[in-house]
Amino acid sequence: MRDNENNNDLNTADEDLLNDITNSLANQIRQEYEQSAESENTFEPIEEEAIPKKKRFPRWLKVLTIIFSVIMVLTIGGMYVLSSYLDRINYTDWSDTEQLAEEFDKDDVSGLDTVDPNSIDLNSSDTLRTDKDVINVLLVGEEAINDGGSRGRTDSMMIATINTSQKSLKLTSIMRDLYVAIPGYSDNKLNAAYHNGGMPLLKQTIENNFDIELDGSVLVNFSGFEQIIDRLGGVEITLSSSEASYLNRTNYISNPRYRNVIAGKQTLNGNQALGYSRIRYVKTETERDDFGRTSRQRTVLNAIFDKYKSKSLPELVTILYDILPLVTTDIDKSTIMDYMTTVVTLGVTELETMRIPVDNAYSNSSVRGMSVLLPNSLQDNINALHTFIFGTDESTYTETNGVNGTTDNTSSTNTNGTSSTTTDGVSTQP
Repeated sequence: MRDNENNNDLNTADEDLLNDITNSLANQIRQEYEQSAESENTFEPIEEEAIPKKKRFPRWLKVLTIIFSVIMVLTIGGMYVLSSYLDRINYTDWSDTEQLAEEFDKDDVSGLDTVDPNSIDLNSSDTLRTDKDVINVLLVGEEAINDGGSRGRTDSMMIATINTSQKSLKLTSIMRDLYVAIPGYSDNKLNAAYHNGGMPLLKQTIENNFDIELDGSVLVNFSGFEQIIDRLGGVEITLSSSEASYLNRTNYISNPRYRNVIAGKQTLNGNQALGYSRIRYVKTETERDDFGRTSRQRTVLNAIFDKYKSKSLPELVTILYDILPLVTTDIDKSTIMDYMTTVVTLGVTELETMRIPVDNAYSNSSVRGMSVLLPNSLQDNINALHTFIFGTDESTYTETNGVNGTTDNTSSTNTNGTSSTTTDGVSTQP
């Protein structure tokens, strides 16, 4: 009986609140009408009886009104919080980037075929492929160790892809020793582009060599990479006995106190994970040298993605607040919000990965005294990249630099298709 009385009291209170709102609106309308009518000399008083009388509102309407109000508050509040968080990112257009004199590595080229640089014909495109359903963002990890704080070279270069038509997230590693045409400079290793002209030149170099438009770029240095992983609580990585032994006896794990990793699956902190992602001289199951390094980098990013999926929303909010200042980008805040909304609505649970150059489309060669990955056919790599990112290598280009767009229906299939192994640089990580 007491519960019924309480419910009746609540119903009455709800009805009184809604009726008060209704009467207030009615009075406001009446006052505005009278003021307007007086100004036009057409005043006709509104009878008091015209004001709606107190009436009972259905319970479903009250519930719907309350739910709608809560949703509006949460939505507006959430957007405000997200906007204030994104203010913590370092935004730049890199317009003040200094141009540096080019340099060429001095490598051990014994056993490699020497190729005359004048005999090499590299692709350089004035037309870039775009797709309204595809977003491509360049992710760059800067290696500035022993550079005295000056701009270093890029240890990691990846294209992160959001494909809304395929509802997929993709990650393409581009090998740093790939020999490419660098606008305004001599042909060189890809990672020299960042050293020579920073992010703008690196972005232009990748676009021109691979006929693909990049929608923005993101830079994280080694220190930031470590902090991001630590803030996530570490990442789960499986080490081989050779990898664990190598990490424990070298300075790849820069802090000696963390040189205690073991063979098998374990959680690595930021310093350990960074060391793992930089290993070159220990073979993975299928790859060695820089191919093994980029494979490990994709493994670490997959582990970060898995850790992100395991976090609750409140945890992600607090983590986001700490890691955003570690990121530098030329993507504006409103666009980032759009990208984040797109990723969330995709509902993706896996990250597809690939590596350029693909197998059988390059050779290890000596050019200008450097050990490089020389494309046998850059077009084969372009076709493979476009197939992976866009779903087809049929080329529809947009006009850039005043050159008319063209359509090239040449079709080429990746050497090993889209295998789930990493033999040809293509894999899908669950």
